[in-house]
Amino acid sequence: MAAGDSPTSICNIALIALGEDPITSLADNTKRAILCNARYDQIRRSTLRAHSWNCAKKQAQIAAATVGPLFDWQSRYPLPADFIRFYRESNEQDLDIWDVMDGYIYTNTTGSLNCLYVYDLQDATKMDPLLVDSIAFDIAVELGLPLTQNSTRVEGAIAKLSGKLSSARMAGAQENAPREWDVDVLLRSRR
Repeated sequence: MAAGDSPTSICNIALIALGEDPITSLADNTKRAILCNARYDQIRRSTLRAHSWNCAKKQAQIAAATVGPLFDWQSRYPLPADFIRFYRESNEQDLDIWDVMDGYIYTNTTGSLNCLYVYDLQDATKMDPLLVDSIAFDIAVELGLPLTQNSTRVEGAIAKLSGKLSSARMAGAQENAPREWDVDVLLRSRR
């Protein structure tokens, strides 16, 4: 993991990529720090949502809600408080058949739901280096024009971000064991 990283150091990666001076703290009274502080958390969450980052996956066992769904599903489960993105449920009978809406996971699972999800990882020291770079270049894209008024620098940040996300997808695919595709999943989904 990227030990020693912090929101400030991640923002500094973005600022340096844009040709700007780094900041010492997000609380600095400079335009760079004020903009980074205003956008960091939202950009971090959207970057986490954009990919199934292995460093931000978490297991949970969730009890069903007391009020069930109106139609189409057998059960609904409240989303965890730190939820960013649902990854998959762990149920042998109805693998990967769910819907996320209105703060709940809807599924045909009964009883407690074993699931894997991407959580709101805030500790930068636990972030994969590719996640750190992806957040940084996403910040560079967002803040490039307000800070530099230079669209060429923003285009460079967009290209770097695209490359980092591609590398993250490849690394994630190589780290995870392949899952056998259940051919009956399509038949069960037609219920």
